[in-house]
Order: sequence, then C-alpha cells, then structure tokens
Amino acid sequence: MKLRLTFDYAFLYAIIFCQMVACFAIIKRKEFFKHWKVFSYYLFYMAGASIFAVAAYHFGSPSIYIVTYSVFDFIEAILINLVLLEILVKVLDPFESLPGRTVARFCFWAVLGISAAVAISVLAPSGHLDRLVEVPLTIERTIYLADASLLWILLVQSKSLGITWKSSIAEISIGFILYLTVQGTTRFMVSIYTDTLLRSISSEVGQVGYLIALLGWIWTITHRNPVDEPLSSEAVAKIQQPQAEDESVAKERIFAAVGIKVNKPDKPENPTGQECGASLP
Repeated sequence: MKLRLTFDYAFLYAIIFCQMVACFAIIKRKEFFKHWKVFSYYLFYMAGASIFAVAAYHFGSPSIYIVTYSVFDFIEAILINLVLLEILVKVLDPFESLPGRTVARFCFWAVLGISAAVAISVLAPSGHLDRLVEVPLTIERTIYLADASLLWILLVQSKSLGITWKSSIAEISIGFILYLTVQGTTRFMVSIYTDTLLRSISSEVGQVGYLIALLGWIWTITHRNPVDEPLSSEAVAKIQQPQAEDESVAKERIFAAVGIKVNKPDKPENPTGQECGASLP
C-alpha cells in the first residue's frame, strides 16, 4: 500500500510538472494562444486546480479536499464542453464551404452518438454510492462520454470534413478522445464496483490517459502551426465532390437528417405564361 501511495504521488507531481510545461509553452507561443484561447484557458485552469487541490489535501481536512475536488471536476467538465465547441467551430467554419450532405451526415451521427452516450451513462447502476457523490459523478460521466462520442465521430469523418492528421485540430482532438474515453470508463468502474483496489487501479489508468494526452498537447503546442495550412486543390475537390450531384443542398435536408421535418411551400415551376392562367390579348 505504501508503494502504491508513493507511485500515486509521483504520478501526480509528474502531471503537475507537465501542466506547467504546457502553460509555459502556450505563453511562449502567443500565436497559439490567440488561435486556441479556450483550450489555453483549459490548460491554465487545470494547472492551477491541480496545485490548489494538492494544497487542500495536505493542509485541509478530508471533507474540504473532497468538496474542492468535486467543484474543480465539475468546472473542468464545463470547460471541456467549451473546448469541444471551439474545435467544432474551427472544423465547420466556414459552414457554407462544406457540402450539405457532409454536414447532414455529421449531424445525424453526432445526435445518435450523444444520445447513446447519455442513455448508457444514466442507466449505469450506482446504488452503492451516496446521493451527494452519485449525482455529480453521473453528470461528469455523461458529459465525458457525450463529448468523447462526438469527437470520435469527428475523427471518423475527418477526411470528408477536410481535417488533416498532421494538424493542431486533429492532435488536440485525439488527446481529448483518449482522455475523455478513459475518464468515462473510469467513472463507470467507480460507480459499478466497490472493491477499493480495483477502483484505485481505475483511477491510476485515468491518470495515465490524461498524462499521455497532456504530453501530446505539449508536442502539438511546440511543433504544430496553430492555424492549419489551406488544403490543396485536390483535397478541396474531394471534399466538395458531393456538390457535383447536388450543388445546393437545402437546409431542410440537413434538418431532416437529425429528425426535424420542415415543410417547404411548393414553388410554381413556371410563374408566367398560359400554365399559370395568363391570357394572351
């Protein structure tokens, strides 16, 4: 047990060190901060929250540490949603440049994936937990799984959305996919099983996933151009190829792909002439 406790401390301080390195790299590369503001704020917050949580653990009571950890975890979940929104804005901007079918397909799978993640998370058994612990744990798990499913869909459709693998968008998204998937699974283990050793191992696996994601983000910040290079003419042609069949995909079709039906009034094919009741003198 003492060896495991020492390992946990070493891992915790390694994570804090990497968080400080990531923050320093962002400060040094101002252009990265300007382009990825929400993601940068997320890294700053995580570094400050980790240091404050360690101080609360060493100098505060166990109840203070539990409350502090729960509050910081909930705020992190909200920030992750904002980071995900920033990623989506950069992927889908400008919205008009993407073929309507591509957007409709992405929206359809996004709604399906998020719905499945929410259903799985809410229906997970957690009867052995206290109500004060069960509710925030379920909220965090639902947010993590929903965000992870959305990023997985984004990754699978990266080619049609014009995302290159060697880009800041792709590498930041992959880091969050790893982190959120592992964290969501870890919270399932905590809610389902009561064995202390198994829950401790699950927590350590979650820390390993976060550390790997953090190291990947550091590499992205220091090596990648925050603004992705424009796609080649061949890549743009492949993305916009569906528009050759249907140059203008109506918004009604995009809504229909996610289950929203919009009734569009029929337009007369020939508004003038004898077919419309016009008479010649």
